[in-house]
Amino acid sequence: MNAARIASLAPPRGATGARSVALAPWRASAAAVRQLLWRYPEWWSLAVCAAAWVVLVVGMSVEHHGQAATFAQEMVTWLLMVLAMMLPLVVFPIRATAARSLWPRRDRAIGGFLIGYLGPWLVVGVGVGVALFQLDHWSQPLPWLGGIGFATAAVWQISPVRLRAVRACHRTVPLAPHGWRADRDCLRFGWQTGCQCLISCWALMAACALVGHTLAALVCTGAIGVLDRYVVRPRQRTLFAPLLGMAVIYGVLGLQ
Repeated sequence: MNAARIASLAPPRGATGARSVALAPWRASAAAVRQLLWRYPEWWSLAVCAAAWVVLVVGMSVEHHGQAATFAQEMVTWLLMVLAMMLPLVVFPIRATAARSLWPRRDRAIGGFLIGYLGPWLVVGVGVGVALFQLDHWSQPLPWLGGIGFATAAVWQISPVRLRAVRACHRTVPLAPHGWRADRDCLRFGWQTGCQCLISCWALMAACALVGHTLAALVCTGAIGVLDRYVVRPRQRTLFAPLLGMAVIYGVLGLQ
C-alpha cells in the first residue's frame, strides 16, 4: 500500500484530539465509579439485599391467600428474609473481609464470607420451615402466635446474652492472603459472625415468620435491627417499646 493510500485512510488532523475530548467526561465518570466501588466493596451484597426485598414484596402481592405454603416455599421465604434483613447488619464485616484480602480476590473473599454467614441461618431455617409447615397444616389456626413471638423478641431485646452477642458481631479474625487458607478463613469468619447474629436476632426473625412474613413486620423489625447494630449505645427501652407494641397489636388481631 502506497503512502497516498495510507494517508487517505488516516483520520483527519484534529479528529483524534476531538474524540479524546468528547470521551473525557465518560472516562472521568468511569474512573469515579471504579473508585466508588473500590471504597465500598460491599456494594454487590447490598444489591443482593435490595433484590431480596423486591422478590419478597412482589411475592406478597401475588400470594394466593388460603393456600398453605410448602416446605420448599417456607425455606425460600426464610432465605429471602435473611438476605433482606441481615445483610445490612454485616456491612462492616464484609468491608473488613475485602480490605484484608488481595485485590484480585476481594469479591471471592466476600462471597466466601457470605456463604459462611448464611450457613447458621440455613441450619436453623430447616427447623423453622418444618415448624411453619406443620402450623400451616394444623387443624386449628393459631394467629395469636405472632403476638407471643414479638413478646419474646421484646424480652430477648434486653437480655444480657443478646447484648454480648451484638458486641461479638463486631469481632474480626485474621485472614490468610491467598490460597485455600484464605478461603477457609473467609468461610470461618462468616460462620462465626453468622452464629453471633443468629443469637442476637433469632427472636426477631422467628416473630416475623410466625406472622407470615408480612411487609409491616419485616420493615419494622429490619429498622430495629439496623438501629440496634449501628446506633452507638442504643437505649434498650427505646427498642423494647416498639417490639412490645407489635406484640400487643398482633396478639389483639390474632384473638379477634
